[in-house]
Amino acid sequence: MSKKIYALLVGIDKYDPASIPAVPPLDGCVNDITAVETYLQERVAQNNSEWTLQPLVLKNEQATRAAIIKGFEQHLCNAGSDDVVLFYYAGHGAQENAPNEFWSIESDRLNETLVCYDSRTETSRDLADKELSYLISKIAQKNPHVLIILDCCHSGSGTRDVSPEIKVRRSPVDSRERPLSSFIFAQDRAALDEILNSTRSLEEKRTSIVLPKGRHVVFSACRDYELAKEYKGEDGQRRGVFSYFLLQTLQRTNGNITYQDLARNINALISGKVKEQSPQVGATDRTELEKAFLGGAIPERPQYFNLTYSTRDNSWVIDGGALTGMPKPANGSDILFAIFPIGSQAEQLRQLSHAIAEVKVTQVLPNKSKVEIISGSDKISQNSNYYAVVTSLPLSPLKVYFKGDAAGLELAQQALQTVTIGGKPSLYVRQVTEPKDADYHLLTENGQYWITQPEDNRPVVAPIPEDVHQASFSDDTATQAIFRLEHIARWHNILELSTPATSRIKADDLQIEIVPLSGRLESLSGSEMRVEYTYENGEWIPPNLQVKLTNHSNKTLFCNVLDLSESYAVAVPFFEEKSSVRLAPTGTVSSYDDLTFIIPDAYLEQGITEYKEVFKLIVSTTEFHADLLEQDGLNPPETRRDVGNYEGTLDQLMAGVNSREPVRARGSFDDWMTKEVTITIVRSPDAQPIQSDRSTILQTGVVEVQSHPELQAQVNLTTVPQASRDLGNLILPAILRQQPYVTESFQFTNSRGSDPGLSALELSNVHNYQVVTKESPLKLLVDKPLADNEHLLALAYDGEFFLPLGQGLRTENGKTEITIERLTEPMTLSPNSRSLQNSIKIFFEKVASETLGISTFSYPILAVANVEQDKVIYEKDKEKVKELVAKAEKIVLYIHGIIGDTESMIPSIENAIVEVNGQQRPLREMYDLVLAFDYENIKTTIQENAALLGQRLLEVGLGPNHGKQLHIIAHSMGGLVSRWFIEREGGNQVVQHLVMLGTPNAGSPWPKVQDWVFTLLCIGLNQLSAIVWPTKVVALLLQFLEANDYSLEQMKPGSDILKELAKNPDPGVPYTIVAGDRSIAKGALEIQPDKQQTSPLQRLLSKVYGKAVDKVVDLAFFAQPNDIAVSLDSIKNVSARRDPQPKILLPDTACDHLTYFTTKAGLEALVMALRLEA
Repeated sequence: MSKKIYALLVGIDKYDPASIPAVPPLDGCVNDITAVETYLQERVAQNNSEWTLQPLVLKNEQATRAAIIKGFEQHLCNAGSDDVVLFYYAGHGAQENAPNEFWSIESDRLNETLVCYDSRTETSRDLADKELSYLISKIAQKNPHVLIILDCCHSGSGTRDVSPEIKVRRSPVDSRERPLSSFIFAQDRAALDEILNSTRSLEEKRTSIVLPKGRHVVFSACRDYELAKEYKGEDGQRRGVFSYFLLQTLQRTNGNITYQDLARNINALISGKVKEQSPQVGATDRTELEKAFLGGAIPERPQYFNLTYSTRDNSWVIDGGALTGMPKPANGSDILFAIFPIGSQAEQLRQLSHAIAEVKVTQVLPNKSKVEIISGSDKISQNSNYYAVVTSLPLSPLKVYFKGDAAGLELAQQALQTVTIGGKPSLYVRQVTEPKDADYHLLTENGQYWITQPEDNRPVVAPIPEDVHQASFSDDTATQAIFRLEHIARWHNILELSTPATSRIKADDLQIEIVPLSGRLESLSGSEMRVEYTYENGEWIPPNLQVKLTNHSNKTLFCNVLDLSESYAVAVPFFEEKSSVRLAPTGTVSSYDDLTFIIPDAYLEQGITEYKEVFKLIVSTTEFHADLLEQDGLNPPETRRDVGNYEGTLDQLMAGVNSREPVRARGSFDDWMTKEVTITIVRSPDAQPIQSDRSTILQTGVVEVQSHPELQAQVNLTTVPQASRDLGNLILPAILRQQPYVTESFQFTNSRGSDPGLSALELSNVHNYQVVTKESPLKLLVDKPLADNEHLLALAYDGEFFLPLGQGLRTENGKTEITIERLTEPMTLSPNSRSLQNSIKIFFEKVASETLGISTFSYPILAVANVEQDKVIYEKDKEKVKELVAKAEKIVLYIHGIIGDTESMIPSIENAIVEVNGQQRPLREMYDLVLAFDYENIKTTIQENAALLGQRLLEVGLGPNHGKQLHIIAHSMGGLVSRWFIEREGGNQVVQHLVMLGTPNAGSPWPKVQDWVFTLLCIGLNQLSAIVWPTKVVALLLQFLEANDYSLEQMKPGSDILKELAKNPDPGVPYTIVAGDRSIAKGALEIQPDKQQTSPLQRLLSKVYGKAVDKVVDLAFFAQPNDIAVSLDSIKNVSARRDPQPKILLPDTACDHLTYFTTKAGLEALVMALRLEA
């Protein structure tokens, strides 16, 4: 009885159109699943009597939540102890609000999730990590081998420096409340108790997905703080980066490969193509990583292909194509095969003298390749079959997109066409016309040539020329730029040398071990190794690594290990023998024991603290010359290497890497294979003491830490990966990861190559963190500017909460001054932490806000507003506004509240939907014109703003009895401005309907508006609100905090103006009141006995306000119905003794003060309010 592979393959590019909000589409997920299914069909289902494939494939609309769950329960659960289970998911990952019952195991109060096709519709949910864990635990009861592959991401670090052309597989947080009863295990008491009683450390949080205890292996596309990106493969299809290189590695592996070797190979390939994406592999038992992929279900291929004549194709064909790892001919390089009589023995196939013909590939198809006979046509017959052995493979050219100054571009294009000896075009580099198709970009700018990464314009090498004072485009500098690109191309060709699909050398025949003899091992995952310098006796000691090779086969093998470094150098440094090391059966060899691996000083001087090396193992059945591949680092490569005749096909291929001139093999056919291990060398910047009498200078003046009279601590800059070893993905709160192109980490030094750049500040050996206060802050001066619309937030995670520590402002001389007003309590989270005493890691995030472009206009502004491509466009010219008002009959006017401006409100005119004659139409179609009134809302009184509103309306033709219909939509304090205008300034002759949303008609309990805004920021950073806020809310809050420090006397209950409004005569204008009833999440207010009888909200506010907390906020406010800013009693407090009587929209609206204009409930309430008859 054959063993079975039960596969559930899920790929989702297009999500349900009823999703709210819409889920961004992807391009490569279905392609990924199709490729995986085809691979399994080709390698498992065909010609394999031992294994049977049982696939269930769900694509797009098939992949509903119910269908995926059913796939687990009714398909995968059929697997027995001898079977294999594969769950492969390609689509969006995300996060969702965790029920408060899970808060003790979710530090950020979020579940990690997979987004099913219908997850974001009204009646469905994401598939939470705990549900996935539960489903897999049910499968594991019969003890099959379980493999989980997830090509998605869940969190990521906040960034807006990813190119808009690059899609990432992460959807925004699902902001809906999710009760415990909605989880599939809610009725399984035993499973529920196990989850609720479990603990989850910060170290465990780093894995992103909570997985079951049953035997399993899991691959994920990236680290928890990285993004899973999409990629355009060689065939032109969009694919997931991880899935593409996973399949490429599997297709080029003959037979089985261990999970660890597979992960290492994938990681090395991806690191050469895409930055900041490092696939991860894990297992409940690390010995599982030494087992073969899919439990050893992949059979070996024969050591040859079959050549036959196809009458259907009218061509000779070989039974190997793209699905078996056959590359396509590229840039003049041919794929050549030696042809042997059928029945030839293995030893005969190795001797090229026994070949009877030679063919080259003309077209690579999925399952076969068409070939052309180039010699020996008289020795083969169309009626016979033959063995075909590959002797020459193509090396793909580097694809480069040229952009920039025209003069430099023209010279570079000329150099590209003449750089090869004899004035011929480059064989290493090819220019492409689309930036998304490029491996690199060549940027010509200000007399210099820059080679950059395509996704973020990150430079990878120094410009040509390096000295800006000598910057000038010339034939010589253009040629140097092309030489530099060819140098990089050679490095990539070496990295991508991969095992031939028919190799007889098994992946586990030769084992490579990396042994750290010195240095601190920061992490040793299945896919990569990170090792740190150590600080001893006042100096930094680089790590000492040794390579150990073991031959597990019964044949003699020849091998060597290349070191491909970040600088595009290739060295063969490990053994005395530079060509190949002979290793007898069961033999072992160790490299030199005194090899240290350093980060070059030139890198360290630029703040680069992470340096990646790829150790590439090459194994062959015959001797070869590894030294043919050596090249220098960043210096321009030689124009030509000496070319000779080489005995074997592997030597011929190596020679071809460094010279594209024809090189023919003679003698024997080499059987060979490769493996890769990625090593990241880490050296933290030096920590320096904070001085009381002078500034501390970091990174040669990039950051100045100003003196502090009392703080005793050491300070240094660090990177996100180095910080993540302690904090996992608890680096940024979810609210800062939700809207791409809104947030970005503030980098003190630019990232380069694989180095992420210094973007965090670490305080270590902190003795008195409480001395940093608002009155005695710690200040940093950074030699980098903020843009006009950028706000900077300093924050840290203290083990329970994300705390805002301070803000940054742009100085007059173009620098950024960061003021830190509080510190978190120092913490030690990891035994691998550099500072075992204590440390505080501070992160800095830039948040972009929209601007009204008011530099030439003074408040207040009455403008026409339109929404174009999700952006609000204002027309502020008074005469043009007047002209448009004259043409309109139905007009709606937006007036903002205490925070922000109308830019955050206006999109609701397009997003709110009304039904007109049975059709769903945007609210905008109810009106001829949309106006916006923006005013100064702190220093100017409500009465003054009301008078100015009337003045501006009169100036554009909206005075008393104007004969048109004018509706006002007013938020928060804007409702008080509108009421005063209508009730005291004659506005009852101007306005026909007032809709107030969250207006504090009886005042607000917050004595100081800045305290209220700061409290909202703390609540938002920690997901303690019942509604998840969009990232733009943070920008509005920061914008307000930067500019204001005032109390709002007029907003206090019982103030004179509120008393007057309550006594005002009836204006005879219809009022409609919308009150949101969503405030603090229930779990945030629950008293926790194990936390000194306090609630999470109490603890959070105590940490940021200290002893002054009771003066800032009365927690009793949150116990009564409120919209997180105003009590519902206050919102509804308008006298009913009016005609018409004010209408209060019931039931109360399921939104809070900040989401009236963004949530589905808020938009529906707005439409209902406007359509109520007077």
